[in-house]
Amino acid sequence: MKHKGVLTMFKKLFIIALVTCAIYGVTYAQELSDRDIQQIEYDAGTAYNEGVELYGQKDYQGAIDKFVASLDLYKKIDTEANPKTDRIRELYKNLSILYYMTKQYPKAIEYYGLRQQYEPDNYQIVISLSSIYDAMGDDDQELKVLLVYDEKYDKYKISKKIATIYEDNNDLPNAIKYYTDAFELNPKKVEFLEKIALFYHKIGETTKAIQAYEDYIATEPADYILRKVYKNLGIFYQNMGQIDKAILAFENSLALKNDKDIAFTVGHLYYDQGNYPKAKQFLKDVLSIDQNNPQAHYYMGKIYREEEQWDRAISEFKLIVNNPQLGKFAKEEIDFIKKQQ
Repeated sequence: MKHKGVLTMFKKLFIIALVTCAIYGVTYAQELSDRDIQQIEYDAGTAYNEGVELYGQKDYQGAIDKFVASLDLYKKIDTEANPKTDRIRELYKNLSILYYMTKQYPKAIEYYGLRQQYEPDNYQIVISLSSIYDAMGDDDQELKVLLVYDEKYDKYKISKKIATIYEDNNDLPNAIKYYTDAFELNPKKVEFLEKIALFYHKIGETTKAIQAYEDYIATEPADYILRKVYKNLGIFYQNMGQIDKAILAFENSLALKNDKDIAFTVGHLYYDQGNYPKAKQFLKDVLSIDQNNPQAHYYMGKIYREEEQWDRAISEFKLIVNNPQLGKFAKEEIDFIKKQQ
């Protein structure tokens, strides 16, 4: 019983000590004279300016030391009547960035955490924290900090970052989930749709890959987005070996806006199929945009050769005999044709 009484007494004394410290912390600034406050604020501002100057000189540790000193001083005079919140938050930001730059990661995490208290919806803080954990080799925290944010806020860059991590870990179902979220938040990023389709195909769900494209096309996006979607769909079909469907998708893209690269791809695909009239049609479209396009001239020459239009074939090949990539082949074609005449 005696021991219990002693313990109770110590607990009371400890609580009193804590309360006394808290009261002292709150009333400290109030007990300062106006002159004291002015001097502390002057010293805080001086330290801040010196920190900025050192930062400009790339003396980052020196800048950190000055900013920490400035922060401590501003906190001493921060009251409801004389708030220094804006400058304190600015110093939190400066220190979080500087500690990150100088690879003092635990301190960087501390100050980014302080910033989060005031800016809980700032996704850039979360991106930075994730990058810090990545640099520290803490893969679990790298992902966790993003997932926690994602539960409360919708930002496509966060969804994209999460998707990228899952992609790097070859967790394709979760990569699909978060790339889908990212694409819904920013439909202009058609490269996300391309990844979604590719990953569906990789996990053996090709039907869902095609459906993802078709569902988006059905939303009738703006033409400048739709043409990119058709282009990506064409590439998808081409990689799957479904050439007729690839050509159709590419032609749908070209119907919205002519593009020499897509036109050449279609011309090349028709050439491979032996459909020379169609191949020439699209190769001529390429040359209408870029009259010196060496690849288009090369395949036009090959088509004329197949059609035994020897003079036209030679004319096309002569245009590219000095091309560093195709010149050698053009000369060989000319020699071959001359032997046939």
